[in-house]
Amino acid sequence: MTPIDFSALQTPCFVFDEAELRQNFSDFRRALAEHWSPKSNVAYSVKTNPFPWILDIAKAEGCYAEVVSNEEYALALKQGFPPSQIVFNGPIKGKEWLFYALDNGSYVNLDSQREIAWVKEYAASGKRARIGVRANVLLEKYCPGETLSDERHGRFGFSYEGGALKTALAELQACDNVDIIGLHMHVTTLSRSQKVYRTLADCAAEIIREFGLSLEYFDIGGGFYGGGPKNVGAYDEYVRTIREAVGASCLPEETELIVEPGGAVVCTPGYYAGRVIDVKDIVDEHYVVTELSRINIDHEMKKTSYVHEMLTDSTEMLPRQIVCGYTCMDSDRLFTAHDEPALKPGDMVVIRYAGAYSMSFTPQFFIEYPPAVYAVNDEGAHLLREPWNELPPQ
Repeated sequence: MTPIDFSALQTPCFVFDEAELRQNFSDFRRALAEHWSPKSNVAYSVKTNPFPWILDIAKAEGCYAEVVSNEEYALALKQGFPPSQIVFNGPIKGKEWLFYALDNGSYVNLDSQREIAWVKEYAASGKRARIGVRANVLLEKYCPGETLSDERHGRFGFSYEGGALKTALAELQACDNVDIIGLHMHVTTLSRSQKVYRTLADCAAEIIREFGLSLEYFDIGGGFYGGGPKNVGAYDEYVRTIREAVGASCLPEETELIVEPGGAVVCTPGYYAGRVIDVKDIVDEHYVVTELSRINIDHEMKKTSYVHEMLTDSTEMLPRQIVCGYTCMDSDRLFTAHDEPALKPGDMVVIRYAGAYSMSFTPQFFIEYPPAVYAVNDEGAHLLREPWNELPPQ
C-alpha cells in the first residue's frame, strides 16, 4: 500500500494506488498459471471501471479486456488491446462489431438469438465463425440466497435446464463454417463463495460431456472476491476450486481458462476523498456536509455504511454525526458516524474500496462535474483528470 497525502490533493477526487492495482492483476494471473496452467488469462471487466488509465495498467500487466458493448469494444481498441485480446460478451452486440470481432480473432460469446442468426449469416458468406456460447443455469437452485436473480433464474445466456442451450448448440453445430470453441458461465452472485464457482464449473463439466464440446477456452465469468493485502490467497482458492470441478472435462494443458474480474481487482486500490464544507445542528441531529456524494459511489442509493477514515486533528468525540453529500437531495446521506472525532470544515473524509462501480456510474454533470482522478505511486500523486475549477466572470 502506497502512503497517500490526501491533504495535498484537489478534492473531491478518486485516488488509485497504482502498486496495489498492478499487484492485484499480477496475483490473479499468477494464481491462474499455478493452479490451472499457463494457458489462462485475466480479462478485465471494462464496465466495472472504464477509466482509460486503468485499462492501460491492465494491458501493461498482460491482461485481456472483457467488454459488453460496441462502445466498450471501441474503447479497448483505442487503449491498445488487439482484437485477439478482447473478450466480447453481453446480449447487445451490434452486427458490424460482431463481424469485426469474428474477422479479427476476438473471443466472442453469444448471448442472444439474433447473434446466432448473424453468425449463421457470417458463416454463409464463406467465413469461418469461431464462437463461444453463454450458458444459463439455475444457480439459485443449487446455491439458494447467493445470487442476484429472483428465486427462479437469471435472464442472460441460453437456458440449460429449459432446453434453449441444447437448441442453440444444435443450430450452430448444424452450420458449415461454425466452430463452437468456448463456453461462458458468468452469473452474478451476492456471496462470491467458493460453492458458487464449484457449482458453475460442475455444470460446465456436465454441459461439455452432454453435448460433446471440444473447447479451446472455458470462460467462468467474473464476480470474484479479493484484492489488496487483506485478501492474499483469495484468487488461488477460486482457481483451485474451478480446476477441481471441471479439470477432467476441460484439460488445463489444452484449454484456456478465462476469468473476468472487475471489483476483485479494481475495488481495493480505489479511494474517494473530499473535504468537510460545513457542520450544522438541526434539533437533535448533527449534520456534516462534505464535497462527497452517494451518487458517485452508490448509484442505487442502498448502502448505509462505508469503510472510511476521518482525517482531522479533533480530540472531541461525538456520539452521532450524519455525514452528507453535496447534492440538494436529502437522501444524499453517506453514513452515520458513531463515537468518532467531531468533524469540522476543512477536515477530510476518505472512503475506502471505491474503485469498482463508482466512477463508471458517476454522472457527467449533476450539480457538479465529476471528481478529479489521481494515481499514486512511489514518485508521488499524478493528476489524471482535472477537476472543474472555473472562476466567475470578472
